Amino acid sequence: MSFFTDGPRSRPLFPVPEQELFGYNGRPWVESPHEYIVPAILPWSMPLGRAERTIVALRGIEVWPESVSFQLSVYSRDLLSGDPDEGLIDHRRVPDYNALLVGVLFPDGRRASSETISVPSAAQPDQPVLRAQGLGGSAFHVDHEIFLWPLPPDGPLEFIVQWLDRDIEETHTSLDGTAIRDAAKEASEIWPGLPAREAHGLPVRRVGAQAMITPAWPRESQAPPPLPQPKRMSPPPTS
Repeated sequence: MSFFTDGPRSRPLFPVPEQELFGYNGRPWVESPHEYIVPAILPWSMPLGRAERTIVALRGIEVWPESVSFQLSVYSRDLLSGDPDEGLIDHRRVPDYNALLVGVLFPDGRRASSETISVPSAAQPDQPVLRAQGLGGSAFHVDHEIFLWPLPPDGPLEFIVQWLDRDIEETHTSLDGTAIRDAAKEASEIWPGLPAREAHGLPVRRVGAQAMITPAWPRESQAPPPLPQPKRMSPPPTS
């Protein structure tokens, strides 16, 4: 008998991908709801920062009911280092102020930037959330999505870019926060009335990008049986 052959398992050893889309989890500060909403599009394109051989530009804005996604691209005449899929905006524990930095300043004084690490949370944050994600590109052009929650208040929204390594000083661009809020009303839900995910009393545990459902054993009597202990082999008799 093979050492590793122990018969078929009754259930998958690893989690399997979802086969059905369930209702929105209701946490708009975590990420853009691409699977649930068709965003309103603001076709605003403009340079946000530029030097002789590098340009950081806005290509457009996707507006969701409670958040905004800025489509930002970097264009360069010189080779851009790093993986285009990972992007050029790096959230670090210790900011690199010579690298590409982006941020926003709300009319009421609240701010958010790529200076800090933004970790998705289950509870609603009390400050704005900004998160940058690389979307790919080439050695001379890289696209990004800059996620911002919540929607800005009415008034001017300042978008700030700085990239000292590329000779781009701190540059402020004023965007119309009122127009962004008005556009959010045009975002439309794709699948109204989706059922909520049912875990059948089992908590959902995150494993990488997938979810694994594991049983809860609140009392000792309900705990899983202990694993069998290996049998200790007796030493051979001595002659």
